[in-house]
Amino acid sequence: MPKIHSLKIENYKGIKEFNHSFNNQSFVCLIGRGDSGKTTILQAIIAVLSPYWDYKFYDTDFYNGNTSKPIIIEASLYDVPEDLLKESKFGLYKRVLLPDNTIIDNVMEEELKSKDILTIRLIVNSDLEPTWHIINYRENQENVEIKANDRAKFNAFIISDYIDSHFSYGRGTPLTSILRKSDSEINTDQIIVEANRRAYESINNNEAFKPFEELTTEIKDSALSLGLNIGELKTLIDFNSFLVKGGNISLHDENSIPIRLKGKGTKRLLSIAIQLELIKAQNGILLIDEVEQGLEPDRAKFLVKRLKDINKGQVFITTHSNNVLEELSAKNICLMRKNNNKLFTFDSDFQDCIRRNARAFFSARVIICEGATEVGICRAFNNHLIESQETNLETKSTSVVDGGGSQLVEYCLKFKKAGFDVCLLCDSDDKDVNERKKELSEKGIKVIDCEEGNSIEKQLFNDLPWEKVLELLEYALELERNGEIKGNVLAQIGIKTICELNDDNKGDRKKIGEKAKDKGWFKRQDKGEVLGKAWIDSLDKIEDTRLKKQYDDLMEWIGLEKI
Repeated sequence: MPKIHSLKIENYKGIKEFNHSFNNQSFVCLIGRGDSGKTTILQAIIAVLSPYWDYKFYDTDFYNGNTSKPIIIEASLYDVPEDLLKESKFGLYKRVLLPDNTIIDNVMEEELKSKDILTIRLIVNSDLEPTWHIINYRENQENVEIKANDRAKFNAFIISDYIDSHFSYGRGTPLTSILRKSDSEINTDQIIVEANRRAYESINNNEAFKPFEELTTEIKDSALSLGLNIGELKTLIDFNSFLVKGGNISLHDENSIPIRLKGKGTKRLLSIAIQLELIKAQNGILLIDEVEQGLEPDRAKFLVKRLKDINKGQVFITTHSNNVLEELSAKNICLMRKNNNKLFTFDSDFQDCIRRNARAFFSARVIICEGATEVGICRAFNNHLIESQETNLETKSTSVVDGGGSQLVEYCLKFKKAGFDVCLLCDSDDKDVNERKKELSEKGIKVIDCEEGNSIEKQLFNDLPWEKVLELLEYALELERNGEIKGNVLAQIGIKTICELNDDNKGDRKKIGEKAKDKGWFKRQDKGEVLGKAWIDSLDKIEDTRLKKQYDDLMEWIGLEKI
């Protein structure tokens, strides 16, 4: 089962330089902003492993259109087909993968647990003529060309918007690759000859394609395992031209309609089903660009789970879907940023954060909140941006993250390490967090916090105009009546009626803030949103307060003018 260990790319499309080791990853999900290079990585893999001798390149495939510097793509693979490692083939050019995941060229240093590696290099110069060679970095050994037929043995196929050929038995298609398995006695060429002889009598002769029946059934069953009921799947002639060729023999539905005419979601699922059969038959490398395209969220999640559970071959996908990320392990996810020369791979410590805040990983910037209350406040802040400036956090490539309490500081550091621009919105009543705020600031993380010793609830009830304090207290009483706050709100602050409160008594504000925090009155996003609206609605009345400074700091970090 061939797998890619490492990939190098130079001067290809939007990538000037890239060098990443996937080590022993069998499932890789690439994420990142638009034009970061995710799709280019898949296209580079399919180009260097292409089963076609005439793979097309254009001037626009060169980085910045500069054809004076060649396109160079190198893929190092392990677990390659044994016949490619014979001395009569490429055995004298193999390299060695050591247990520590480093590749060496001196085979005399080979260790017992090492693996054989073949490195393929594709070069495209300004004449646009591609050449493929097996290479190593030993001295005095010239590289040797690898032909299309040998590259086809890696069984690398990409599923994108142009997959109609996947449903035919033409040269280099996945269906044709499946027929190469040793137990198959199907002779495609002979079947084509017979079909042409019978064309005048019955151009759609089911009997002529009966040998494909078992294979078609396997594909149908594989599609069913992905949740796609294609009905009765048949192989018939596709009328692209009158003369039957390999590319005309294709899959049809129960009404004899070519599968290539189906909707995008159906075609992509059936194409993936074909790839799964190929992986089962001969192993291979499956590449899927934007795996969620054309699929409902539940089908996308189910598909990704099935792909991840495959124990043969190697799968690379790209996605912009929260649903897909939620289904994956953190170690499966790699982040690509524009102009970066390698991927960032998340570790298992990120698992909870990914499940809770999947959409944040498609952003460039994150506001990490201490808890649900702060997340709700940010939602109110976002509504304010929409109403007052006709913009929002999303247009600023910014997402809001629930920091999860005890993981707050670590989330900040990890997001920063992954290349995100990070802002921390937090309280100042947690000693452990307070002691690390200087460290966070030194690492370039913007810290927007309350006054020392204050939670966000305490800060709000300390700084808001008195009428807003009373409004929020009435809101808490309403929550109490609805059973959303346990206990008696007024009794908790030591009064019987609201009339007993007095703005001149600073102790009243303090008591309300403390109980709101301690009793968790507003510990939910929708409740935090109410607090945030009270904050925003009071901006013109809270000058020279910490709340106003927090607002100004947040606006400055986002890059917007203060109100």
